[in-house]
Amino acid sequence: MDTPPPDRVPCVWVIASHRELGNEHGHPQRYTVMDEVGTRTLVNLGLQPVCYPRVPPGRIPTLLGMVDGVLLGGSATNVHPRYFGEEPLFGPLAYDEARDSVSLPLVRLAIEAGVPLIGFCRGCHEVNVSLGGSLHQSLQALDGPVVHWEDPAESLDQQYRERHEVACVPGGELERLSGCSRFPVSSLHSQGVRRLGNGLVAEACAEDGLVEAFRWHDASRFAWGFQFHPEWGHQAHPRYARIMGAFVDACWRRLYGRHEQEGCAPGVAAG
Repeated sequence: MDTPPPDRVPCVWVIASHRELGNEHGHPQRYTVMDEVGTRTLVNLGLQPVCYPRVPPGRIPTLLGMVDGVLLGGSATNVHPRYFGEEPLFGPLAYDEARDSVSLPLVRLAIEAGVPLIGFCRGCHEVNVSLGGSLHQSLQALDGPVVHWEDPAESLDQQYRERHEVACVPGGELERLSGCSRFPVSSLHSQGVRRLGNGLVAEACAEDGLVEAFRWHDASRFAWGFQFHPEWGHQAHPRYARIMGAFVDACWRRLYGRHEQEGCAPGVAAG
């Protein structure tokens, strides 16, 4: 396998979110934002985050061909229920349909093209919905035995602490990747998988049965969704580190593969 030029590193498309924040005068103003922890984690692991906000659907394939991975991070907003055939059930929740309009087709195209894909929290919901799955609109309303959400009074570090355990599917890919059958995870979200999308298989569940990790059924294509946050605390949490390391390896393989294709393209000198 040829080695790419030393100045090339895998670029990862980090999905943009859209939020109303206060400007320097205290007035509400719309901003396009990227999650700082997710982008910093990518940089620390040797990858380069890039962002293409508000991409028209017809332009997504071209931009996808320029990257080596896709990361769908968390956000304080929810996937709009209309994308899985429902109306909002629980009052005024925060939605971000500008993000949905990019992320949902992006997921399908990334899997089709074999571009490594990873989704955390809201991101895993997008993966599921994009493939025909549905969501619980409010885990709090289910009143189950597992607390999947944070306490607003907690500090940020406390909110992202390990809150409950997940059990890996015996003999599954996550059990192999993590090296254990159970491990603790963070938990701060209101939505969750209700019905898995087409082509997805569960890899871990919480005690109440909620799917906490899933992947595309063909393991040769890296496409995973996690209800928890492996990008937070991956340096201290060995299972998180293995998950992120697997994504990094998949992105490097993608870069090597693209370099080989470029080298073999007509009119391009290899080497």
